[in-house]
Amino acid sequence: MDSTPRYALLTVLTLALLAPAPVRGQELADQWIDALEWRSIGPANMAGRVTDVEGLPSPSKTFYVAAAAGGIWKTTNNGVTYRPVFQNERVISLGDIAIAPSDPDQIWAGTGEEDSRNSISPGGGIYKSDDGGLTWELKGLEATEHIGRIQVHPDNPDVVFVAALGALWRTNPERGLYRTSDGGDTWELVNFVSDRAGFVDVKFHPRNPDVLFATSWERQRGPYYLESGGPGSGLWKSTDGGDSWEKVEGGGLPETTLGKMNVAFAPSYPRVMYLMVEAAAPEGSEEDNLNGLYRSDDGGETWERVNEYNSRPFYYSEVVVDPADPDRVYFSSLRFSEDGGRTMRNMAQAVHVDFHAIWVDPNDPERIVLGNDGGIAVSFDRGGNYWFPNVFPIGQFYNISYGMEVPYTVCGGLQDNYTWCGPSRKASGDITNHDWFRVSGGDGFVSQQDPRHPELVYSESQGGNMGRSNLKTGERESFDRPDWRTVYREYQDSIALLWP
Repeated sequence: MDSTPRYALLTVLTLALLAPAPVRGQELADQWIDALEWRSIGPANMAGRVTDVEGLPSPSKTFYVAAAAGGIWKTTNNGVTYRPVFQNERVISLGDIAIAPSDPDQIWAGTGEEDSRNSISPGGGIYKSDDGGLTWELKGLEATEHIGRIQVHPDNPDVVFVAALGALWRTNPERGLYRTSDGGDTWELVNFVSDRAGFVDVKFHPRNPDVLFATSWERQRGPYYLESGGPGSGLWKSTDGGDSWEKVEGGGLPETTLGKMNVAFAPSYPRVMYLMVEAAAPEGSEEDNLNGLYRSDDGGETWERVNEYNSRPFYYSEVVVDPADPDRVYFSSLRFSEDGGRTMRNMAQAVHVDFHAIWVDPNDPERIVLGNDGGIAVSFDRGGNYWFPNVFPIGQFYNISYGMEVPYTVCGGLQDNYTWCGPSRKASGDITNHDWFRVSGGDGFVSQQDPRHPELVYSESQGGNMGRSNLKTGERESFDRPDWRTVYREYQDSIALLWP
């Protein structure tokens, strides 16, 4: 089924009063509360962060989009229309999805975003669908909170590996590399490092499913810091179908502290492998780090750093190899190389930035779908041109506000997608994307309308930038940012000495 206008307008939700009942004092009667229901007002002008895209090989036109905070969306016509297929579960934050190679109706959804920025949402386990996403069943691993990768055995759909990162803001033992051999009824922890280090990636060898590579990542956030890397990070290999694992060290890999890493095989020649690496520089080195793209030509025995580019490893680090060309590789955010990583070019010009997902059709490498902070972009010429199907609403609002006019205007700031305003209702007809408009740029954060002059909208973006827009005249005035840091510096040394 195609998406309907109701779904195409769903992001900011407002309550409509259907049948108000008498209220005594300040207490709301149960009947009054029951009479409230959600009404869709939009917008779908912009999409939000996408964590994964998975599709069926050509000639199928079906692919799935997993959102950081918007569930799963399915298209069966190459992206023209979409419908939500993860609406009734208790979580909507996705880390990864996977389609069983031997059964295209079997879909796995790992909840809890893995791109470990400070505003991600935890998940509630792994879900399984046996009917192409129409219905879902929770299959456990609820305490893992964030799932980085799911891999389904190429021949046996009951065998599934899950790279579980674990909690972001604290330590917990429910993390590691899990395996099921009975379709998710039971799980076995086949590789556990520590209560601080989980797993973020796992891949089958394209021609021998007994060989797998996986990466562990030690990371933790606090209110004012991110610790990405530690003794628990590493590259691991199994040659017996995941029963036992050996840590891969040396052979050209950095011997310093490692952070986030993602691994990829070249499907057409799997002796060629690539590894996105976050690694500290040796003590006393003039280099800032040993980050970059590493390549192996002997199935992971030895490695060579072929490119130093690795933008914000904790947030990106994807690496995908062209199905037909082992020297064409897509990596980080977002570059591609046609000579095994030694030189690179921009992969996605005039496309929204911050890439987290790359899906290349195994049967048609010209067909590529990218996932980024602004939704998805689809190419049918190997990345030469892109189409942005801006039709499904997964924008991530940090804040919403409303004016005092009738009907009132709703405004809000979205992650990496500006601040927008739109009507709460119209005299006739549905609210559409055309009714929404941008009032300021950047990462939209807090917005607020003047209670006496609702045409005046205050908004802010990252870095403390603030301003005021006049919706009647179109004027925009920026405010000077307050300088709290200078005042704080007078006291910070004494605070450090006296604490705790």
